[in-house]
Amino acid sequence: MNDLEERLRAALDARAQTYETSPTAWLRVQERRRGPLRRWGAVLVALPVALVALLVPVLLGGFQEGQVTTGPPPKPTPVGQAVVIDNPAENRPMRLWFARNHEGALVFCRDIQYAGGAGTSGCGNDLARHAGEAAWREGSTESVPPREKVLAYGAARANVAKVTAVTKDGKRLDGALYRPSGAPLQAWTVTHTSTQRIGHYEFAGADGSVLSRVESQAAIPPEAARGKPAGPAVEMKGMSVRPYLTPDRTLIWTRGGREVGLNLVRAKDLMTDMGGKRYPVELRVNGDRWFGIAREGTAKVTLARRGGASLEATVRTDPWKVGVSLFAGELPGSGDPYLEGFELVGSDASGKELWREDHPADRPKWDPHPPIGEVVSLGEAKVWFSKVTLADGRTWDGLCRSVPGKKTTCDAFQPVGAHYARRLPDLGKMAIGVAGSGITQVKAKSGAKGTVHAPAGAPLKIWAVPYPGGTESFDLRDPAGELGMSIGGEPPSGCSASPPVGTAATLQNGITVTHQDGCLIIWRGETHYSVEVSDFENATYVLSDNVFTGIAIKGTARVEMVYDDGSRLVAAATTPDPWGLGLTLFSTTTTKVEGGALLIGYDAAGKELWRLD
Repeated sequence: MNDLEERLRAALDARAQTYETSPTAWLRVQERRRGPLRRWGAVLVALPVALVALLVPVLLGGFQEGQVTTGPPPKPTPVGQAVVIDNPAENRPMRLWFARNHEGALVFCRDIQYAGGAGTSGCGNDLARHAGEAAWREGSTESVPPREKVLAYGAARANVAKVTAVTKDGKRLDGALYRPSGAPLQAWTVTHTSTQRIGHYEFAGADGSVLSRVESQAAIPPEAARGKPAGPAVEMKGMSVRPYLTPDRTLIWTRGGREVGLNLVRAKDLMTDMGGKRYPVELRVNGDRWFGIAREGTAKVTLARRGGASLEATVRTDPWKVGVSLFAGELPGSGDPYLEGFELVGSDASGKELWREDHPADRPKWDPHPPIGEVVSLGEAKVWFSKVTLADGRTWDGLCRSVPGKKTTCDAFQPVGAHYARRLPDLGKMAIGVAGSGITQVKAKSGAKGTVHAPAGAPLKIWAVPYPGGTESFDLRDPAGELGMSIGGEPPSGCSASPPVGTAATLQNGITVTHQDGCLIIWRGETHYSVEVSDFENATYVLSDNVFTGIAIKGTARVEMVYDDGSRLVAAATTPDPWGLGLTLFSTTTTKVEGGALLIGYDAAGKELWRLD
C-alpha cells in the first residue's frame, strides 16, 4: 500500500464514523471477506479517477479552514499489557488492550483474527465519555450469519469484581475479568451462544453489590427474516441453502434452523472482489461443515488437507440458474482446516482441473504459550504442554488449558520419575492432571474410568476423569495394573501457579507474591500457596519452614499470632500490594511453627481490625 492509499484509508475510516449505517453492514462485509482478501489497493483501482481526485483533497485536507493533514494520525500508544484470550467465534486468540491516542485520550483497542488470514484491528473513541460508569460494553464478535458462539467484551473500573450476562429468559452467565499489568482499567468478557438473547450485563463489587447494569444492544435478526425467498431450498449434507432478496440476491445456508453462511450472487458482483477481479470459489467453514459456491461448470470440489486425506464435496450445478455450482462437505475431527493449511481444487464433469486455490497454514497471530507436542481436546477445552516462566524468572514445564471465551492459563510443575502424577485444578466437571511415562490407566475410587493421553512430542502424559465434584480420589496405574500413585482429597485451587501478571511483590525471607486471574500466589523457592481473592475475607497466612507470611485487608499494620501458651509472634504488615487490590502483605521469621490458636490484625493506632480463630 503506497502513501496515498494509506492516507485515503485513514481519512475514509475517520469520516465513516460520522455517518449512521445499517447495523449489519459491517458484519456482512466481515462475512464476505472470508473469501479472497479484499485489499484497499483494489478498492482504489475500482474507484473512478474523478472520484479519487475529489475524495483525496477533501478527506485528506479535513474540514478546518487553513489546515491540511499530511498523513494519518499516529497509532495509539499502548498503556499496559495486552490481554490475549480465545475467541470462540473464530477458534483464534484475540487481543484487547488500552492505549492513548494522538490527542492523549484513553481508548479501548481490539485486534481480531479471522480464520483464513484476514482480521480487523482498531481503537474506539475517548473513554472519558464513560466517566462515572463502573463498566461498559465495547463490542462483540457477533457476525452475520451468526457463529455458534459469541464473545462480548468491554472495560470495567478496579472496584468491579464480577461480570454476569443475564439472558432475556433470566439465565445468568458468568464472565471473566482481566487486569492487564500497567493498565488503568480492567477488561471483561462473556461468552454465550448466538441463540441466547442477552438482556443486560451486571457488574458487581467484591461484596456482591451490583455497581452497574448495562443493557445489551438489540440482537441482529437473521438475514432470512429480512428477505424474500427467490427460489426453493436445496438440501446438502444436513444443511439447507436457499436464495433470498435481502435486498441483494443472496444464498443463505442454514443448519438446524440456524444460519451458518451466506454468498452474494447478484449478477454484477458475482464472485468478484472489490476491484472487479473474478475469483473461482467462495469457501465457508462452520463447525464440521465446509461449503460454498464455485464458478459455473464446476462439477467436483476436493479439499486436500496438509498431511491428511482429501475430502470430496457433494456438488449441485446451478439449481437456480444464477451461474454457480454449490458444494458442501463434512470435516472429520478438527473443524478448522485453515490451521493446518489445505488446497481447494475444482474440476469439470470430465475430471479436467478448472481451478486450484492454495491456503497455507493459517496459524494464530498470538501464541503466548506455544505447544510442546500435540494439543489434546477434552470436550470444548484444549490442553497442551508448554514452558512456563515463574515469578523469579525460572522456567518449568507447564500444562496449559484453553476454554472458549476465557484466558489461557498454565499450571507449572516439576515431574519426578516414570510413576509421577499430579492433579491440577479441575476443568469444569472433569478432574485432570499430568503423569509420567509409566502411567497408562486412571480410575476414580468411586469407579468412574478416565483416559490417559500421550501427546506426540510432549514431555508427559495427561489424564482426565469425569466426576461430579467433591473430595473424589484417583488411582493411577502402570500397564500391569500395579498402583503407581494414588491422589485424593480436595481438588487443587482454581488458581494457576504461573505465569504472573504484573509486578511481583518481594517480602523478607525470600518470599514473593504474584497475582494472576483473581488469584494471589505466595512463593518461597519452588513451593507456593494459592489464595483466591473472591474467597478472601480478612487475612490468610502460611506458617512453615520458619517463616510466618500472609495477606491481610487494607489498613492492617500489624499481625499477631497468639499461641496456646500465651506467647505472641508479631509481623508488621507494611507492604501494600502492587496490583491495586487494597491488601497488605506481611512476612517475618519464626522458630515456633506449632501451637498457634488465634490470629489478630491491628491498625496503625493499635486498634483491633479483625481476628481469625
